[in-house]
Amino acid sequence: MLYAAKYLWYADMVAFRETGQSMTGGTYAALPHGPQLNNNSELVPLIREADEDQAEPLTEHEVRIMTRIARVFPSDQSIYRAAHNEEVYKSKKNGELIPHSDAERIKAV
Repeated sequence: MLYAAKYLWYADMVAFRETGQSMTGGTYAALPHGPQLNNNSELVPLIREADEDQAEPLTEHEVRIMTRIARVFPSDQSIYRAAHNEEVYKSKKNGELIPHSDAERIKAV
């Protein structure tokens, strides 16, 4: 979950920056191991109980965002390092929320 959270964070932040909406609706906090889902205790049960057939498909734009992120960060270590170097993350205190409105300040993608 450590690395997946970084991919989700970048996907949500880039989507918010480009479309005005995050992909997942997740919220994120600055934690010692980087940006992490803040509301994962709410999301994980919903994901586990979700009916896969009821899920909305990703838009073409969302697929392009995810593809771009995968190309920029071809390894877990690369996304981990990048997330830790983002000023958006570094400027927050431990446990402080990272609002989607900070998406404009994301530099790596």
